Amino acid sequence: MKRKILKYTAGLVLVSGLIGGITSCKKVLDLEPHNSTFTNAYFTNGNDANTAIAGAYALLRSVLLNNTSFHVYGDATAKEFNINSGQDDANYNISNGEFTGLNVGSGYWNWQNYYQLLQQINLIIVKVPNIPINTFTNQDDKNKIIGEAYFLRAFTYFYMSRVWGDVPLKLAPDLDISQAKNLPRTPAADVMKQCLADLKIAEANLVYGYTDDNQRAVRANKGSAFALEAHIQAWIHNYSASEQAAAQVINNGGYSLVTDTSQFSKVFVGKSIEGIFEINISYGQSEGIAINNGGYVPTLRYPYVYSKTNLEWPLNRDYVNKLYTDTLDLRYAKYFFQAQSDGNGQTVKYSNITYADGSAKNDPRLSNNLIIFRLADIMLLRAEALNHLGRDAEALVLLNKVRERAKIADYSGAGDALARTILEERLRELFYEGQSFYDLVRTKHIGSTNSSFIADYNESFDDTRINAGGNYWPIDPTMFKDDFVLTQTPYWQGKL
Repeated sequence: MKRKILKYTAGLVLVSGLIGGITSCKKVLDLEPHNSTFTNAYFTNGNDANTAIAGAYALLRSVLLNNTSFHVYGDATAKEFNINSGQDDANYNISNGEFTGLNVGSGYWNWQNYYQLLQQINLIIVKVPNIPINTFTNQDDKNKIIGEAYFLRAFTYFYMSRVWGDVPLKLAPDLDISQAKNLPRTPAADVMKQCLADLKIAEANLVYGYTDDNQRAVRANKGSAFALEAHIQAWIHNYSASEQAAAQVINNGGYSLVTDTSQFSKVFVGKSIEGIFEINISYGQSEGIAINNGGYVPTLRYPYVYSKTNLEWPLNRDYVNKLYTDTLDLRYAKYFFQAQSDGNGQTVKYSNITYADGSAKNDPRLSNNLIIFRLADIMLLRAEALNHLGRDAEALVLLNKVRERAKIADYSGAGDALARTILEERLRELFYEGQSFYDLVRTKHIGSTNSSFIADYNESFDDTRINAGGNYWPIDPTMFKDDFVLTQTPYWQGKL
């Protein structure tokens, strides 16, 4: 019997069609395994390839939104919120560093759905190169789809590795579930090497810009690939390579900061001029998210959601006051509502709400894209790299461009003080964008190897825990059934 993570490995996700030529789909029509005969018959033309890549984006959307996990992993753990224990017990505990316990569901531990996504991606990587080029309406589409598949595989493994550390590295699809094999966890360093190898292929096949503006940011392009490379290289502390990849995005991608303050909120609606890679969540394209008692937006309530009285994730006022010392900061005004109200402060960055039932306002739908990479992020990441390389003057230029957009004073420090300022600027700029916890882990030592910056923000994490791998999550014990090569995340061995 094969382990549960391979339950869907022979599957192929089909979608009903591309909406306006963009990534996602209204419905995933088929989640069941298929045999190799079906798969071979399916990948015959360009339309099949386009439908398959749309299915991959749909699966990525699903795994990132499941249990609000994108923000649980990246934001709740950074202590951005004083989560209401009476309304969200599980995430209250998680925000206190408790990744296990009675209230923490195993949905955060289980990576099965990620391998369903990877099966889809691996099918595309194996099958699309053999589809005749003359079956594609636009012959450039074939290379783009191949490039997107390699980008998605690199992103998925990078994301998983930041969550779990070592993960099984599966690079080929299972065309016959009866032949699926159990795989041990691959060392994270090797996973990162594979991600970087995949990105070289993605970068070679993708181009900058979009011929169809409807695809802006929600389909990966060359800028998306270099942005991901910049993040991976920073994660493994190869700052020279991170700086070079970030420079490619900044200098060649055609992106710009949104400097018109009246338009700033549109960055988070999506497809702005600074968007590099996003997950499509558009009510106008039937992909808005229904909000029922919190749902994907536990940070909002009335007046942003008309009929909602609960606020599951109120702001952590101490966190906000520690970062936003200048209350004239544009982001302080644009990101928060009643920030100083104890237990009532709302994060309103994602608050583009449409009501499906019109003036009755009983059926609210969120219509904000999930922002993965944007230009301000990559500018600050490059500034971080430049600081590590001793090029502080260049780092200051990038840092101060972001600060100037936020209407706060330029900074002029250097060395370790600059390093801390860049990190704090990332925490301000990227609040509730799924980045903060990873930034704190990556930069846990600022200036002194004997002090832990992450503990300044969440006292549940210190150097001892991080050095022991306590930032990584456990895996679901049910996945061990009939799989004798799988091992528990080291920090959590004996703790479940």
